[in-house]
Amino acid sequence: MPATTIEAIRGLERDRFRAMVEGDGAALDTLLAENVSYVHTNGKRETKRQFIDAITAGRRRYRQIEIQSQDVVPAGKDTCIVSGRALIEMESKNGALLFPIAYTAVHVQADAGQWQLLALQATRVALE
Repeated sequence: MPATTIEAIRGLERDRFRAMVEGDGAALDTLLAENVSYVHTNGKRETKRQFIDAITAGRRRYRQIEIQSQDVVPAGKDTCIVSGRALIEMESKNGALLFPIAYTAVHVQADAGQWQLLALQATRVALE
């Protein structure tokens, strides 16, 4: 897989995190596959619509997402697996929450050639 594809996937990850922080539902709609499976650190699984609606309605507010590490591994001509760590800052009823996560994301190339997130699984990790 060309290095340009790997860099494109890294860009999509940055774009997704930016859209989550900015509450940009239109961008998330483009970046997520229709049948995406999004599993949060608490084990809750959401569909594309549930995930986007929670963000755009303000029920889930991300203040900042900082990528700490990220490996992109090709898995065939139209699939890439991302293994990463990020620092998440969110708003909660009791104030700000700050916690590191480890995550695995699967991006697939759709028929039109556009890459989209198909699956995400995140886990909280201990502060180092």
